[in-house]
Amino acid sequence: MKTIFIVIGGLADVPDPERDGQTPLMAASTPSLDALAKCGCCGSIEAVDASVPLSPSTGVLSLLGYDFQRGVVPSSVLKRLGSQQDFPYSELRLFVVPKFSGHGVVISDSAEVRGAAVMGMMKPVFPMGEGVVCSKEHSCGSLVDKAALTIRAIEIFDFVLVYVGEPEAMALAGDPDGKVEAIEKIDRELITPVADYVWNAKMQMNLVVTGDYVTSWQDRRRLHGEVPAVVYFNDDLPYDLNRFDEESVKEGPLNAPLPGDLIRLLISFEPLPEEER
Repeated sequence: MKTIFIVIGGLADVPDPERDGQTPLMAASTPSLDALAKCGCCGSIEAVDASVPLSPSTGVLSLLGYDFQRGVVPSSVLKRLGSQQDFPYSELRLFVVPKFSGHGVVISDSAEVRGAAVMGMMKPVFPMGEGVVCSKEHSCGSLVDKAALTIRAIEIFDFVLVYVGEPEAMALAGDPDGKVEAIEKIDRELITPVADYVWNAKMQMNLVVTGDYVTSWQDRRRLHGEVPAVVYFNDDLPYDLNRFDEESVKEGPLNAPLPGDLIRLLISFEPLPEEER
């Protein structure tokens, strides 16, 4: 089964008492993410272990199931790897993502994130055509471009990892309104076209959307904590949650209590029987 795995960097946040306890994700208008919550299997997951330093690359590595007891690869090495530059292979710790290593591609503007995916033996670049090339120049285009690139890539590869980090950038800048706008733009320009494609696909396919860790706009820092996640199978029945946000998904049945569990579930995931929903 083909899989699109979208990681929204810094998606989760802490409740703001001055905003009626809402996080930016709660405040954002996200009709496509909400539709996925209604049709997919949601939950609140611990994506990164508390002992692991937080960064976009460690978030992606953890979600892919990397064992950090093997050590943390320096970001400088990952950036060189993701930019297709020379680097000391002795510092790299390749690992296998069951079912997907060798059959996947990563779409991200971050060379560090692309390097992390290459550790899992995925391709770091994928040219779509004139004007839209994810390459060592560090750009895969706009969110609209990334959506188109994702759709073309999944027609060729079994696994497409997409990382976008605009919500984290806004949180680290202390801009809650900017974070709301970034989340809404991702929902509109990336999630909507990709979800429409998956919904209408004639082959079995699943779509995963998750955060990596909490990024507090109030403190302008990254925090360990649970993040919302949804797994949608295009041949599955609805689970009927109404919203995709930090609080709403806690009622969902997705059970991934340990870092790396989400990717492992994609290999053996069995949707809940209808009578148990």
